[in-house]
Amino acid sequence: FLCSRSRLCSTWDLFATPTPQSFQVGINIIEAQKLVGVNINPFVVVKVGEEKRRTATQKSTNCPFYNKYFLFEFHEPRDILLHRLIEISVSMSSSFPSSVTVMGKIRVPVPARFSSQRHLSCHLSLIKGPSFVSLAFGQPCFMKHSEQLLEWGQEQGYCHLQSLPSTICRWDGRTCRSQRGSEASLALAADWDCVAFTSSPSQGETSVMTNTTKPEWNEQISFIEMFPPLARKIKVQVLDDANVGDVAIATHYIDLQQISDPGRNGFNPTFGPAWVNLYGSPQNSALRDIHKDLNEGMGEGVFYRGRILMAITVEIFSSPSMTERKLGDKTKGSRADYCLLAQNALGRKEEFLLFAAFFEATMMDSSLSSKSVSIEVSIGNYGKAEEVVTKVWRKVEKGEVKEEKQLLLDPGSDSELDVEVLAPASAALNKSVTKSQRPEPTEYDQSYSCLPMKHKKPCVYVWSYCEDHTWRLCISNWIVKLAERLEQGLDDMEKLMRRPKAKAEERLREVLEEFVAGCRQYSLSAERKTMAHPNNFDRCWMKYLMRNIILCAKQGLRVRRRLTRTNVKEKVKETRRILAKLRFMAKEPQCTLPDVLVWMLCNNRRVAYARVPAQNILYSVVEKEKGKDCAKIQTVFMKVAGLHTGEIFAKLEIYMWLGVTKYAKNCLAELPEEFKYLSESGQEIAQLSSYSPPSWLSRDDFSYFQLRAHLYQARGILPADDNGLSDPFARVVFSTHCQTTRMLEETLSPMWNELLVFDQLIIDGKKEELKTETPIIIINLFSHNKFDTPEFLGQAFAVLQVKLVDEPYTKPALQFFDFYKGTKAVGELIATFELIELDYSGCLEDVEPKEPDYLGDPHAGRFIIPEGIRPVLKEFRIEILFWGLRNLKRVNLFEVDQPQVIIKCAGKKVESEVIMAYKENPNFTELVKYMDVELPEQVYLHPPLSIFVVEKRAFGRMVLVGTHVVSDVMKFSPRELEEEPEDTHK
Repeated sequence: FLCSRSRLCSTWDLFATPTPQSFQVGINIIEAQKLVGVNINPFVVVKVGEEKRRTATQKSTNCPFYNKYFLFEFHEPRDILLHRLIEISVSMSSSFPSSVTVMGKIRVPVPARFSSQRHLSCHLSLIKGPSFVSLAFGQPCFMKHSEQLLEWGQEQGYCHLQSLPSTICRWDGRTCRSQRGSEASLALAADWDCVAFTSSPSQGETSVMTNTTKPEWNEQISFIEMFPPLARKIKVQVLDDANVGDVAIATHYIDLQQISDPGRNGFNPTFGPAWVNLYGSPQNSALRDIHKDLNEGMGEGVFYRGRILMAITVEIFSSPSMTERKLGDKTKGSRADYCLLAQNALGRKEEFLLFAAFFEATMMDSSLSSKSVSIEVSIGNYGKAEEVVTKVWRKVEKGEVKEEKQLLLDPGSDSELDVEVLAPASAALNKSVTKSQRPEPTEYDQSYSCLPMKHKKPCVYVWSYCEDHTWRLCISNWIVKLAERLEQGLDDMEKLMRRPKAKAEERLREVLEEFVAGCRQYSLSAERKTMAHPNNFDRCWMKYLMRNIILCAKQGLRVRRRLTRTNVKEKVKETRRILAKLRFMAKEPQCTLPDVLVWMLCNNRRVAYARVPAQNILYSVVEKEKGKDCAKIQTVFMKVAGLHTGEIFAKLEIYMWLGVTKYAKNCLAELPEEFKYLSESGQEIAQLSSYSPPSWLSRDDFSYFQLRAHLYQARGILPADDNGLSDPFARVVFSTHCQTTRMLEETLSPMWNELLVFDQLIIDGKKEELKTETPIIIINLFSHNKFDTPEFLGQAFAVLQVKLVDEPYTKPALQFFDFYKGTKAVGELIATFELIELDYSGCLEDVEPKEPDYLGDPHAGRFIIPEGIRPVLKEFRIEILFWGLRNLKRVNLFEVDQPQVIIKCAGKKVESEVIMAYKENPNFTELVKYMDVELPEQVYLHPPLSIFVVEKRAFGRMVLVGTHVVSDVMKFSPRELEEEPEDTHK
């Protein structure tokens, strides 16, 4: 069963589009050898992307030595950086200043040079000059150079001259290289003037169309490049020929790997003709648009900008002479007229219905509590509110959040607050914006706000028109579900592998058997699949999918046959590689349906958004071809536009359905029967039709639940204070409720051992689906700050164990949940969460204990984790032998003179003596110390042991020199303390 509502948010969800990062590309030009000519004056030009650097000119030599280091800085997503090329050319200057002869050049993509862990490589490369030069002199020229790719803050490496490779490959100038012409036919319908088409390092543009909102070019742009190409992607950029220069309106990248197959039975890059949807900034003017980087492809587009109709074909020539005869006098990026497409070549347009019902909007920033909030849903240009202001949140120092306001369409307006939300005139029947509501604070802890949706759930609906190529997405959905099931199984495997002696091997066999069976079902179904208006790429892509799905199934069978108890970890990695192939194949390159954009509007300003792929909510009469979230209550996290930290601005629970209007009667089929359908005026709708969806869902009969959150311990969390420690506490958010644990001082492994009880909860949805589709619970970790707001340390997502009234009660087992901050794992949480249905009297049946025990002082109102869930503790003694300290670095520019070691575990600590003169004697005189600690019987629940080296300085200050964490304390224990086998059912 695939999860929608209870699917845990991952870094992939919050960072679906790579965010900009700071990179440095360092290139060291060392020397050149055997350059053609005598008594020449050579120099080297290095180009990365559009930036150039050059060395000094060496006089009268054909073996110049430079040893010149160039540094190129970029702030862009990693994927775009790796799309760039490095070009190194050797030129010869003469006595005339304007006379420069290019002797040869090499051109390589960035990723080809940075495969090592430190992203450092050294090379002795061939300088490829004109063919007549190599043929005339019979020997190639060589260039020594080293390159380095660094993320911001990484230490710079160095490539020694003696480490250069000693073997080189000689290029035979007589061998003809095959070349390719990449041809693209373009047609466009949007408010744009020009389209730039780039196949790096070549670029071409269409002609400029003025005074039109629907330009049509029907032009062909041709590139002549070596094949296979060095570029990984083709960049399509729409430009506005404005008075201030060309302004990017939208940018789209086409991955060559997704539109080609280099295998023996593969195909050359092929695409379309098909529509490509474009996204970017919500601003229509480049002036004052702080999100204009989104139009350059730097991050995830937050607004639909239009679509472009294009096709890509590749023709292979056997020799350069054939290229010249074929293309004549055309140069790289040249354009020519292109024949028009046949009528109905793209299929006819169909009417689509998008329906959405909102069940919950919570985890909103508390600053919105006094403002009016509504939610807009749009697909393409349908459903957009015309006059809306975009509000931008930007981070400043000390965690403050400030607002910057800008108009969406009217930058000259002074009355920013009094802007009315208008529906497009072409969609009079659409209701795309919910009624404005004032948020309320969450119950218990009022750190967040939520919208009141307890009794009435607002609905929106949007009709749109688009070519019906849903069969492509149906095929992709089948593969997506194969990948989702495989990933869920592997995630279960990794949880089992954290527990010693759990039967992980059997679970992996089950996962692989299910995967192979799914591949067989797909192959049988795909053979009978009919394609409506397929293009050349569709036919090639279907054959590619069939071959590779069968190949993945064979690989899965091979992994299963070779699986043993001793190689489970290795086979999980192999299965992960199969999963990566599935994920690649699940991406439909020709997705013509635009994504659904969900915007939160505050006082008619856009404050946060979420992009929902249309594929995920697309309806199909075949269950396996239906979108994984279609007609399900799904959890959607809203983000701030342009903010790349991955922080969640709000959490929504939405029921969404998208399909052709003839299937519109099925849009409400999966909703619980107890809901009543209301019109906009609040009247109950007796008879629903395809063109009268409900505006509200209402219910009066509720089931009540109690949530018990057992938070035992966090491990390996981030330090927030100067002493290398934190004062952590956790906020647990579930639905419209929030509670906070107690704060523990100076620890990186807080052991709360605390039970949080949420009473009288209302859970929407079908009761029989709650076992598999419960709302997720979010745990936000903070460090207390006496003089400022708490510092955010990370976020974890967890699922619940559900117990209904008619089911027996079993105590849950503690589980592991990872904390994330951005894309990095920043610790783990040991906890468990249970959702218990209350009977009609509001009491608990068969639940022990019905009333939990207090944790410490009863007046504090905190509860301890009950027995049977709380680990049983045993007393251990940890002995430490202190020898000495070595190689301590400076701290804050001062030498370390009086260091001390502090060791902490399970809330206890032991301190070494202070070394009074580290430079003179770095050893300890008091060698042996110990501490008695209480640790759980289960080894996998043991807290880590933390080692801190500190120095006491003047005025009682203590500075941190360094830390180390020992995750497994039991590896230092005697062998007789091995753990007993545990019950694998827990």
